[in-house]
This record gives sequence, C-alpha cells and structure tokens, in this order.
Amino acid sequence: MPISKLEARELISRAYEMRATVLNGIVRRREDGTWVIDDQPLESWLEDQQGSEVVLVAAQVAEGQGARRVCRTCGTEFEGYECPRCREVHRRLRGR
Repeated sequence: MPISKLEARELISRAYEMRATVLNGIVRRREDGTWVIDDQPLESWLEDQQGSEVVLVAAQVAEGQGARRVCRTCGTEFEGYECPRCREVHRRLRGR
C-alpha cells in the first residue's frame, strides 16, 4: 500500500537522524539488467552491506497528503505519523 509524500519525508528524516543510509528516488532497471534508484546502483549498495545485518524498508510513495490528527499530548493538529512539536521537544531533550 502506498504512503503519502509527507509520510515518506518523515520516514526519510527519521532514518537520517538515526544515521542510516537512505536511497530515495525512482526505481528503474537498466538495459544491462541492473536495478538503480535515481542512478544509484542497488548492487553496489548491497555489496557495501555484505556480511552485515540490515533492515530494508521500501514503500511506494503516492500523491496526496496524510490524514490530519490531533496530538494527544499537546493538542496540536498535524499531518503524518508524529506531532512535529512534540518530536522537536523530544529531540532537544535527547541532546540532538
């Protein structure tokens, strides 16, 4: 099931905060049969990860926005997975 662009941006942002590698873009197969995401060969990324335990998260991104919600903690209305106001407070408290 596709996720909204807003949710995808939040996922990417969280991955960067956790110092994870992010490959973001259009998936294509070249004429030579190799798979790329915006000209980044997947095979070379996988070779760099060889012997490591990894978590691979892939989601199809759809047009449109996420559902509007009200934060149970601070009452802020927001779109997406997590209240941006509370997330910023948590980040500050963690020293990031």
